[in-house]
Amino acid sequence: MQKDMGPKIFVGAVILVVAAAAIGGLFVAGAPSQERARQFDNRRINDLQQLSQAVDQYWTRNARLPEALTDLQNRREYYVPSLLDPRTKDAYEYRVTAGKTYELCASFETDASTDALRDKYAQPYYSPEGTDFWGHGLGRVCFTIEAQNVPGLVPPMTGEIRL
Repeated sequence: MQKDMGPKIFVGAVILVVAAAAIGGLFVAGAPSQERARQFDNRRINDLQQLSQAVDQYWTRNARLPEALTDLQNRREYYVPSLLDPRTKDAYEYRVTAGKTYELCASFETDASTDALRDKYAQPYYSPEGTDFWGHGLGRVCFTIEAQNVPGLVPPMTGEIRL
């Protein structure tokens, strides 16, 4: 008695197609660990961009740079999502270099300095420095930034107001 091999061949073909699709998906999207690393790096860039905007607000209000990033924390007038790396919990580095120029540093797990990666994983956030500015290599990277006055933000009034 000969058994019909049709259903077995069909099931085998379906399994082969599903396996090929899963392997192809990993090839196109990258391994899950690589995607997690990219997401952590995107979060780092977002944090640094928010810190840069808070430093600009501080500069506009005080005509000087903050001495430390903690000067921006727990204040209504500045939005600071985090001063800590999302994975390592190490503090982001901040250093005033000269006048109104400073550095923000973080350690990255992926290399987003190539045009292909920058285009594929470009940050959708506004940056006066431009989208290429936040491209980074693997490891510790420092961004040199010049504080800018925030348009429409009026420095707080000093002195006594008399009516």
